[in-house]
Amino acid sequence: MPTIKQYVNLPAAATGVNGPVRQLRVTPNQVPNVAPGDRVDWWIEPDPGNESLAFQSLTERTRLAHGAAPGVTVGLGHHFDNTLTFTHIGGDKYTIKASRDGQRAQFLATDEFQTWRKLYYTVWYSGAQTLSTYNNIDPRFVGEFARHFIELERRAVLPALATVDSARVDFQSLSQQAASSPTFDWPFMNGGPNALLNLRVGGAPPGGGTLTDKPLHMAFLLVPNCYYTQLQRHAFPTANNAVGSVTTFRTVWRDPMNGNNFMWTAQASWPAAGATDVRAYFTFTPGSPNRVNWNLTTLPGLTAHLATPGNTYNLTFSFIWKSSINGYSWGNFCVVGCTGPGRSETAVLGTFVHEMGHGIGQTVRQEPQYSAAGVALATQLANPRWYTDQFGGQGPHCNTNAGLTPDPSTTSGQRYDWWPALGAGRLCTIYHAGHSNRDDGVFCPVCAPRIRRVRLDTPAQTSRSWNHFG
Repeated sequence: MPTIKQYVNLPAAATGVNGPVRQLRVTPNQVPNVAPGDRVDWWIEPDPGNESLAFQSLTERTRLAHGAAPGVTVGLGHHFDNTLTFTHIGGDKYTIKASRDGQRAQFLATDEFQTWRKLYYTVWYSGAQTLSTYNNIDPRFVGEFARHFIELERRAVLPALATVDSARVDFQSLSQQAASSPTFDWPFMNGGPNALLNLRVGGAPPGGGTLTDKPLHMAFLLVPNCYYTQLQRHAFPTANNAVGSVTTFRTVWRDPMNGNNFMWTAQASWPAAGATDVRAYFTFTPGSPNRVNWNLTTLPGLTAHLATPGNTYNLTFSFIWKSSINGYSWGNFCVVGCTGPGRSETAVLGTFVHEMGHGIGQTVRQEPQYSAAGVALATQLANPRWYTDQFGGQGPHCNTNAGLTPDPSTTSGQRYDWWPALGAGRLCTIYHAGHSNRDDGVFCPVCAPRIRRVRLDTPAQTSRSWNHFG
C-alpha cells in the first residue's frame, strides 16, 4: 500500500492529511471473518527505525483511541471507527491493522503512515546575482530539511524594495538604542526610504499582513552583503584628565545616516558648566584593537577646573560600530549575505541551513527523557556539543570537531575553532561562524536526530516568535 504523508504539525484539514489526528473506519466486508455485531481489534505496528520512546511522554506517543470495540449501525450500513493520534516526531512510520477480536493472524492492514512536518517560506532578494545564487542553492536547502522529515514549501520569490551592494539590517535603530528602548523596530523593514522590506513587526496576526500561515512561515531576505550597527557607550562620572581613550575590537563606523560621524553623543559637565556637546573633540585610530580618543584640553573652562586638586568632571559618550555578518535569524525572519568576498554558493547554503536551524530551535542544551511508561525522568539528556555566546558567536551552536582556542574579544577569553591539532572531521553547519572547514548545509550526526524530534506545531512555533513578522 502507498505510504501516506501525515503533516503532524499542521492544523487539521477536511481531508485529514494534515494535523496530529486521523480518523479511521473499516466495514465488515473489509476485515476477515467480521460481521455486524462482532468486535474489531485495532493495533499499531511501528517501524523498527522509529525514534525511541525515551524522547516522548505518554501523551506525545502515537496511539489509538481504543483497541477491540464493537461497531455501530447507521441506516443500512455498519462500520467500525477509531481515532489515531500521532507523535510530533518526524520520520516515524506506522502500519495500522484491524482484525476480528481474538483473530489477529487474519488482519487487514488499513493504512501505512509516515509523520512529516511542513513549514512555508517566502524569499525577497536584492539584485540579479543574489537571485541567481538563491536559485542555485534552493534545491539543496529544501533537500537537507527533507532528509530530516521537514517539508519546506516555497510561497513566493519577490524583489526587495531596493537593490544594494551592502544591506544595513539593524534590528534596532540607533535612536531606539540611545533611548535604551526594549523595542526592536527593525528600521529596514518599515517600507520607508531606506527600507528593503515592508513587513509588519511586533506580532503580525495569523490572518493578516504579508505572510500567510503564521506561525509556520519564514521570511528570507537575500542581499549581496549585510551588516548591522550598534552603539557602544561609556561613562566616566569622575574623570580627572582631559585626555583619554577607550579600545574596541569592533569596526568604528562613520555612519552615512549620521552625517558620516562615528560619534552619536558625547557630553562633558562639571559644577560650573552644564552638559556640553563634545563630539568634535573625539577622533579614532584604526588598529587591533581600534582606539577612540578624546582631547578636551581646549574645551573652555575644563583645564582650569581640573587644575584644582580633587576636581573631576562627568564624561559620557557613545560611538557607532559596524559588524559585517553572513546572516542572522530572529523569530520567523532570516537575512543571508550571498555574494560577499570569498563566499561560495556552498557557503551561502550553509548560512541558509544554519539560520533555518536556529528558526526551528534545533540546538538545545538538554532534552527531556521519559521512562517506558512515558513518565518524565529527573535527568535530562545533555547535548555534548552545545555551546553559546560565552565562547564566541551568538546564540546556541554546535562544537562538533572544534576545540577551544584563545580569543581576547570574547567574554571568556576563548572561543571554539577548528584546526588540525584538534582532530579530523568537518564542522557542523550549526557551528557559530562561516569557516573553510564547515560542512555547509549539513547537520552533524549529533544534531541531525534532534531535528526529527523538535516540535514544530503552532504552540511551539509561536513560542519561537514565528508570528512576529509578516
